[in-house]
Amino acid sequence: MSLYIEESGTQGAPSIVFLHGSGTGRWMWTQQIADLADFHCINLDLPGHGKSLHDEWKSMADTAVQVAEVIRSRATHQRAFVVGLSLGGYIALELAAHHPAQVATAIVSSVTSAPFPNSGALKFQLNVISRLKRFRWFSWLFVKSMRVPADVTPVYVESFQTMSRTAFDRVGYEVLHYTLPAGIEQSSVPMLITAGGADAKPIVAAVTDLAARIPSAIGVIAPGLHHAWNGEDPALFSAMIRAVVTGVPLPPALQSITR
Repeated sequence: MSLYIEESGTQGAPSIVFLHGSGTGRWMWTQQIADLADFHCINLDLPGHGKSLHDEWKSMADTAVQVAEVIRSRATHQRAFVVGLSLGGYIALELAAHHPAQVATAIVSSVTSAPFPNSGALKFQLNVISRLKRFRWFSWLFVKSMRVPADVTPVYVESFQTMSRTAFDRVGYEVLHYTLPAGIEQSSVPMLITAGGADAKPIVAAVTDLAARIPSAIGVIAPGLHHAWNGEDPALFSAMIRAVVTGVPLPPALQSITR
């Protein structure tokens, strides 16, 4: 086990594992970690990112194996509420499908449920980004396009530039050609599927699709918000997590998806 891990909050309380997006790092959960300090928070850098840069990114499935081991070794009762956004959301789905004993509930934000249309054009775009991300001016423009808060833009730029090109290329390929993990539709793990209402159309559509295909899942939309909406409206995102962990109704600001 070589992933970089930080634990905080209240030992012995229910554990929450945070899984960040591609090109970011554990820092993207700073506000959620602070808001949820009465729980046991486990925050880590995924392979090829941050202080886990030395750990080669292989695949979503391989990363899920590593995260499942983190939960077994560190979480309260070897079980955790798993919160994943974008790349982290895909890992959360892998965990729900293949490591259900470790997942109390999976909160899955900002993912797709099928391969992207026009994958050829998108593959070309990702190749250009992969080649240019070493230039700070380009990384700055890319990060600004993600609509992250201004105060975290510098650290996002640094994380994006630091992410290994191998990891960026492999993650990009997996996302472009993504299909749901085998067994996910039979998983008994409770899942909350969510996205910002102003995110890309395939991601918003996936909320309805996954909620319909997975009996243990429900879907909600955060109206008007974008891809990394945990940073756009951190209080709402934190309140959503707290509601799931404590079993109370979700915040009324979230729009429920009807099956």
